[in-house]
Amino acid sequence: MQQDFSLFSSIKISHTSRQPLYVQLYSGLWQLIQAGKLAPGYALPPVRKFAGWLGINPGTVVNAYRELEKNGFLFSRRGSGCFVAEPPETVDQEPSESPEDEDDSLPDPELPTSAMASAINMSSISLNPDMISIEQFKKLLLQVLDRDQARAFGYQESQGFLPLRESIAGYLALSGVETDAERLQIISGAQQGIDITARALLHHGDCVFTEAPTYPGAIAAFRSQGAKIIDIPLQPDGIDLEQLENRLRQFHPKLIYIMPNLQNPTGITYSPEKRRRLMGLARYYDTFVLEDDYISELVYHKSRLLPLKAMDRDDRIIYLKSFSKIFMPGLRLAFLSMPQRLAHRFLKVKHLADIATSGLTQRVFDLYLREGIWQKHIQEIRRLYAAQFAFTCRTAAAYLPAGVHWHAPLGGLSLWLTLPPKAAAAQLTEAARKNGLLITDGSAFYPRSTDHHHIRISFATLSQEAIEQGIRLLADLLKTALWKNPVQ
Repeated sequence: MQQDFSLFSSIKISHTSRQPLYVQLYSGLWQLIQAGKLAPGYALPPVRKFAGWLGINPGTVVNAYRELEKNGFLFSRRGSGCFVAEPPETVDQEPSESPEDEDDSLPDPELPTSAMASAINMSSISLNPDMISIEQFKKLLLQVLDRDQARAFGYQESQGFLPLRESIAGYLALSGVETDAERLQIISGAQQGIDITARALLHHGDCVFTEAPTYPGAIAAFRSQGAKIIDIPLQPDGIDLEQLENRLRQFHPKLIYIMPNLQNPTGITYSPEKRRRLMGLARYYDTFVLEDDYISELVYHKSRLLPLKAMDRDDRIIYLKSFSKIFMPGLRLAFLSMPQRLAHRFLKVKHLADIATSGLTQRVFDLYLREGIWQKHIQEIRRLYAAQFAFTCRTAAAYLPAGVHWHAPLGGLSLWLTLPPKAAAAQLTEAARKNGLLITDGSAFYPRSTDHHHIRISFATLSQEAIEQGIRLLADLLKTALWKNPVQ
């Protein structure tokens, strides 16, 4: 059958242009997708036929398709070709994760640099860098270089440095997680872990369940694979089980993405009963669970929060944990504990993503675990942040007006505030920004519906003086908003 290329007539490839051919093709296809001329689900031409029609090398088409898929505009299905992905809808408005610091709130580009420097930043959830012992890191770095010499800079095994995987397996055993080095994959940050899971499991049209609200970076990763996101509301003790079971019966998802400990952004921790019931439902409806252990080390009211993975008896939980989130964000170090039946698929996707995570970083962090330094680091930052957390809760209770509510989390670095009906999060966030206070609008954390009555405030990088200044300013702005828009 003759291939119809009329839809692509607007694409012009110039062999004399300084712009690479694959970039020209990428641009042409992107414009057609943005204009709606290539609808979601449209099958792009086979590589060789398209290359022949354009008069270019097949490898050029492959590179253009690959870049479009990487950026979420296409998805591929083995044996069937490439297809146009679902549009990301609100993803572009979301505070998506920065590839540098795994934070999910970005500075406002319209705010001058000088204003940014002097602003009270209650939007960042990265740790205060002053809490990290650089001397300790330098000591271990030199120890690795003395021991491994130039091997420390060589190509690393794609699955990860074996001694580190062994150290992590031992570390997980302390939390009741039974795994071994062969089922662990070292990755470059938590976002890559979500992306690898999405690429390994999901095809266009598959259903994924998430909490509502949830982490925007996960929303973007699932949408980039053309998945349909079904959001399940959270209750004070975890996900709404009644709605979850009803939706499981109706949609049969490939994956459930959850954060059962100190959930981002709400801080909610699942009750033991909801954990048991969730595991039973996942088993009965035969679906995988991606557990994102966001920041469970920073629990202040008990000694330890065990992961849901510790209850996994039939190997269906994909356990994701970032170390850099509560250490040095720029190190980009995390891991996945993979079900045995998925390990080969995950390893293949990781190799395609970036071949391997930094070997030098892995070797240094292995020493942190083996010598007990990591455990001491956790104890110290937990002690320091417990005081910040308690102060933030007391100050919020003292200054925020009636009608502002929040769930008191067991730990973490932020509070998720519910605003009165007449206070809109977007307007409040903008007013705060103009007054030198950075807070996070909660609307972007909802996968499908838009919520206008939540904000997140963080104390991660602030002194107690700055925390009090920020909350008092927020309280004044709220009172002004409520005065202008009195609750009827």
